[in-house]
Amino acid sequence: MSDNTGSKMFFSFLTGAAIGAGLALMFAPQSGKETRKQIKDFSEKLGSEVKDGVERVSEKARTFIDDAKDTFKKKSRI
Repeated sequence: MSDNTGSKMFFSFLTGAAIGAGLALMFAPQSGKETRKQIKDFSEKLGSEVKDGVERVSEKARTFIDDAKDTFKKKSRI
């Protein structure tokens, strides 16, 4: 599995989780105050997970670029 496929799967999972959580909250029999707290907690958790995912993808991109630069430098010396 390539890194690109893994990233797509990760973001697809997050999208599905957000949709599922939204539907669950809409149909949950509880007070508005409880629902707002759940939405706030979920959005904070999701934001943290998205931030972590973006950082991992960014790190992979930096590594790829650095490797490409190194390869180019080695090839240009030949």
